Amino acid sequence: MRTKLGALLLALAVAFPMLLSCSMSSTQAEAENGETIGQKIDDAAITAKIKTTYLFNGHLNPFRININTDDGVVILQGVVRTDIQRDLAGEIAKNADGVRSVRNELQVSEGAVDNADQIDRTFSQAVLDASTTASVKSALALTKGVKASDINVTTRWGTVTLTGTVASKAEKKLAEGVTRNTEGVKEVEVKLQV
Repeated sequence: MRTKLGALLLALAVAFPMLLSCSMSSTQAEAENGETIGQKIDDAAITAKIKTTYLFNGHLNPFRININTDDGVVILQGVVRTDIQRDLAGEIAKNADGVRSVRNELQVSEGAVDNADQIDRTFSQAVLDASTTASVKSALALTKGVKASDINVTTRWGTVTLTGTVASKAEKKLAEGVTRNTEGVKEVEVKLQV
């Protein structure tokens, strides 16, 4: 429940500055871009809706997808791991109210998780990652058959990496299962040694 509330507050924090940036006068906006303030607000609302939907979708990492909306045309850019994720992001955007069309420029890269370290995380992403790490550590500590003190947990862009040593393959599998079922976990990389 706390994670969903935190995610909602994060979405509002993302959307609020966009709406504030639309505060120039109508004549200024029309003179600069040929757009009205109303259209800028509509575009910001579309972007916020899509970003929020991505945030609550367990298959997408919204922090790797950049969304721009201009006069109802949504442009998606960034990196996803599979064609399925690329198509899912496009379909979600197409179905948002007010969207006239979608230009899906998302790149598919199997190494998207590995390349994430080269991309600076925002403060909000770092907070989400830290929260996910804490949730996984707590879940492992409460699981019988897992010696949590021997397992290191790190999270980057929603991908949890487990390192350290375990006593058996069964413990390794149990630790992976507990991690996958922890809220906030997008993917799991198991680097545990038996």
